[in-house]
Amino acid sequence: MALNNYANLKTSIANWLGRTDLVNDIPDFVTLAENDFNAKFVSAGFNKMVNFIDFDADAETEALPTGFLGANAVYINASPKVSLQYVTPNQAFDMYGSSVRGQPVAYTILNDKIHFYPIPDGTYSLRMYYYKKFDALTNDADTNDILQNHSDCYLFGALYFANTFIRGIDPNIVKEWLNFYNNAVERVVSLNDTSKYNQDVPLIMRGTTNTE
Repeated sequence: MALNNYANLKTSIANWLGRTDLVNDIPDFVTLAENDFNAKFVSAGFNKMVNFIDFDADAETEALPTGFLGANAVYINASPKVSLQYVTPNQAFDMYGSSVRGQPVAYTILNDKIHFYPIPDGTYSLRMYYYKKFDALTNDADTNDILQNHSDCYLFGALYFANTFIRGIDPNIVKEWLNFYNNAVERVVSLNDTSKYNQDVPLIMRGTTNTE
């Protein structure tokens, strides 16, 4: 069976498990796999997860984009461009307090917002490069880059997480699924590293943060 969409993935997972009674549970196994490999790929600086957004900053905070997993670079999109430095929340308060205004030179992430320091004294055009999670599989026809090109991440990740729900599966089989899953993730990371460092201008990591 071609693992080319969500419906076929769910069918394949059920076949591997030898179960026909998990229609309502298999989506949970898929979601757990998505959460896990999204986190692993961000840690590895996966190029295909890097997106950018342009926005105006005229207040202390702005909402983070949908699917945000971590900031890669933030800068004032002017001439010349001015890169903003990532600082921790404690560093931001120690350096700028809560009322200093001016051109932002630093940022931090708190919950679902990006905070600027000093607080903008006007409107600044910013660009942010950030890590965005892969679109989750929701509808039967859905697919994404990972399912299309690295379907074993989905299949063996979901099978491994199914074990904690089903119980009683042969531990050797579970170990095999975990090995297959880890190997699939490592292969994606290795391919990304090869692509990254073969570029003329490799991606430079800057202040990766998250919302937790």
